[in-house]
Amino acid sequence: MTDIYTMYGAQISNYSAKVRSYLIYKNIPFQEVVASNYVYDNLLVPTVGFRMMPMLRTPEGALLQDSTDIIDAMEKRFPDMPVYPSTPRQHLAALMLEAYIHDWVRVPAMYYRWAFPKYNRDYLVREFGRMYEPTLNLDDQIVLGDKNSAWTRDRLPALGVTVKTIPQFEAWTERLLGWLDEHFCRHDYLLGNRPCTADFTLMGPFYGHLYRDPYSLQLLRRIAPNVIQWIERMNTAPQSYDEFLPNDEVPTTLLPLLRHAVEEYFPVAIDTIRKLGKWIDENPGIPIPRFLGTQDFSIGGVSETRTVWTCMQYMMQRPLRLYQSATASHRSDMDALVDAIGGDCRRDLSFKITRTVKRENYKYLAES
Repeated sequence: MTDIYTMYGAQISNYSAKVRSYLIYKNIPFQEVVASNYVYDNLLVPTVGFRMMPMLRTPEGALLQDSTDIIDAMEKRFPDMPVYPSTPRQHLAALMLEAYIHDWVRVPAMYYRWAFPKYNRDYLVREFGRMYEPTLNLDDQIVLGDKNSAWTRDRLPALGVTVKTIPQFEAWTERLLGWLDEHFCRHDYLLGNRPCTADFTLMGPFYGHLYRDPYSLQLLRRIAPNVIQWIERMNTAPQSYDEFLPNDEVPTTLLPLLRHAVEEYFPVAIDTIRKLGKWIDENPGIPIPRFLGTQDFSIGGVSETRTVWTCMQYMMQRPLRLYQSATASHRSDMDALVDAIGGDCRRDLSFKITRTVKRENYKYLAES
């Protein structure tokens, strides 16, 4: 048992689903422990200082936090069948999709979880209660689950979900499901016959929320049966390992997602980077806060405000760094994809970040 990793998470957790599916795919030996109140209070919080899941304990006893950092650390330990493509176009597409899914696709996942209590409430309060206090009786778990889920239930306005934007979020979600269903009708994974980092990121909102929550599961069954098959495939250890598409091909079925990312997600991410850069200049040496005021955004032509989530820079700077640091040959290959996406993609990928961020000791910090 000394070579076993331990993941602290939950079935209803977005980012637990991301890490779990990665560990399954890589055939990394692990056990999963529910992130209960006891686990938080006696292990996780004393180590990292706050409540967050998932976390991964290595056989040596190190505790890793943040789903992206966990996967990157495991890629170094288990380099066979890498989840980052080695070719320039596919690598760029994977990082663009990863950032888009991580910070934008999670919004409708939160909306469909909490905006339909008639269908979801009984399930959710039981799940939250069972997660936090697995030994309590069911009635007490329901009371606890209702109380302890309020903090996440009330976050929809901070994500920009309001009466004004709900129709646009619903319309976009149905288009997204249609795009993905068409794609997974043709391909097992996003970039062919092997999952990339964006596949695992997509498992977060899709398995952790949309597939498990009663209301959104009906939506998936109606619009996206091929997405359901992909979810179930991602939660199953592969019998054999295959490859990404040959010739650095990015499927044309992904272009609608990439174009939407450039149209509606990139402007928010770049605005976040600008705001955070200004804050870092004015607050040198101070750990970066999780939230930083508000920002304007647009979805489906409707304008609204949302909270600035500073973690967005950490994901968005990954494709920007890749694109801007590419050799001339790789940049030329990437630009074939950039031109196919169109819009402001080239301009946005060329945006210069004045203050990059890193994660150190479980905190976001400005890089020197």
